[in-house]
Amino acid sequence: MIANSTPLICLAKIGQLRLLKALFGSVTITEAVKEEVLVEGKPGYSSISGAISEGWVMVANPKQVVELGLGKGENSSLSFAKEANDKLLIDDATAIRAARALGVDFLRTTTLVIMAVKRKFVSKKQAVSVINELIGAGYYISPRYVSAILTKLSE
Repeated sequence: MIANSTPLICLAKIGQLRLLKALFGSVTITEAVKEEVLVEGKPGYSSISGAISEGWVMVANPKQVVELGLGKGENSSLSFAKEANDKLLIDDATAIRAARALGVDFLRTTTLVIMAVKRKFVSKKQAVSVINELIGAGYYISPRYVSAILTKLSE
């Protein structure tokens, strides 16, 4: 699994970075993503820094970064996911369109929460709380999508 900045920051902000380790064992980020997330004083800094130190968040780079008109982190993450034929954890709508165009499998942060319920890492009640905490921390989810997620979690 390759991760972009936003999912790491959002999960770290709400104390749920561990979901990545539980679901995937390890996650890879590019140097550009590392630069974006490891800004001292930025929310999630210590959690992400700790995960890198523990070795389950690893840093690697693609051989070539394809310029897609996105941010440095998105460009490098998409390039690496395409090159490595690996899934990408990303939330930016424009980057998701680029992933689709490149044939890169991707997951959103909210999809991770649903996966965590299915694999019994969190209860449905905890998942609803995580979704609400993400929204409270500034993660945007359209009302229609929130409704779909809550419906899925109540099944």
